[in-house]
Amino acid sequence: MSEKILHLRSSGGLYGAEQVILNLSSELNTLGCTNLIVCFNNIGNPHLELVEAARAANLSAITVECRGSFDRQTVTNIRSLLERHEIDVLHCHDYKARAFGLLAVRGLAVKTVATNHLWTRANPRLWLYETIDGVLFNGFDQVVAVSEPIARECRVFMLRKDRLSCIPNGIDSRRFTPDDRAGERRATRARLGLNHSDVVIGNIARLSIEKDHAGLLRAFKILIGLSKDRPLKLVVAGDGPERPGLLDLARQLGIDQQCLFVGVRTDVPQILNCLDIYVQSSRREGLPIIILEAMAAQVPIVSTKAGGIPNVITDHQHGRLVEIGDPDQLAAVLNDVLTNADERQRSVVQARQLVERQYSGRLMATRYLDIYRQLLGRR
Repeated sequence: MSEKILHLRSSGGLYGAEQVILNLSSELNTLGCTNLIVCFNNIGNPHLELVEAARAANLSAITVECRGSFDRQTVTNIRSLLERHEIDVLHCHDYKARAFGLLAVRGLAVKTVATNHLWTRANPRLWLYETIDGVLFNGFDQVVAVSEPIARECRVFMLRKDRLSCIPNGIDSRRFTPDDRAGERRATRARLGLNHSDVVIGNIARLSIEKDHAGLLRAFKILIGLSKDRPLKLVVAGDGPERPGLLDLARQLGIDQQCLFVGVRTDVPQILNCLDIYVQSSRREGLPIIILEAMAAQVPIVSTKAGGIPNVITDHQHGRLVEIGDPDQLAAVLNDVLTNADERQRSVVQARQLVERQYSGRLMATRYLDIYRQLLGRR
């Protein structure tokens, strides 16, 4: 019997959680499930990139209109979708989806799963919403955290601890096979305005406060002082509320000519393949998809010890780890990685092997399918 899953998401763009939904739905389809991705069309701030990407990948995806924090018609429309498509499991992927989803599912024989990808705690309003979200977890049949640090945060709110599990994110590593063709690397760099000889450090993330791009810019400024003989460039891909302030900070630091803010990209595999180092400066994380993608692409990684990253990367084995909020240490380790070619080569090979072995999209989907079937009494 084919399980029918509805994935519900109020999206702010095509970022990590969206990639998880795409990977999960694709792999579940190959395992015999039927998946429908439903994305809120938030009238005040529409972001339908998830639906567009899903359709481009031949996945079923639709939108549901939402006119505010509480729109009764949105609840009615979600309920109608659940009934019309004879959904077995409603899988909610953010706090807004969980609030609307629990209201829509009342009285229906539909099981409910919630995945906590990350609570950013970025401002008092989000802190309040995420606290309410924690209470709402008690209304779900199963709650999934993408890393153990996230699980610890969820556990505080949950009366039934046995309803909480941890499933790490997974990717299709075949999309990130390292491209050894110099022409491809040169072409991508040319599109970004980079020279073939540039030493390129890159970050791909939403430009939001928990990612600490300000700390990254300060570390890059220090790195320039440590590496005066290297033609260094920093590529920052993504968009978000911090962008204007980060552009101003780069100018204040005098590094704006060496920093490229290239916006949201759909060519992430190509971007990764043109980097010399991938850097993650976050203060808070779940388990970033981009870290797994950089590992699969065999790009040397330097990252803070945020969220579930230290559970994936072993320092000096799969990459390098630094303390959160320490630009001096981040710059020193980046400089160390740039000068140690042998360690770079060892780490990228081991990182790729680890992703293929423990963080595949298929393994992630199998674990979720086990939960769905257990809830439906099909195990």
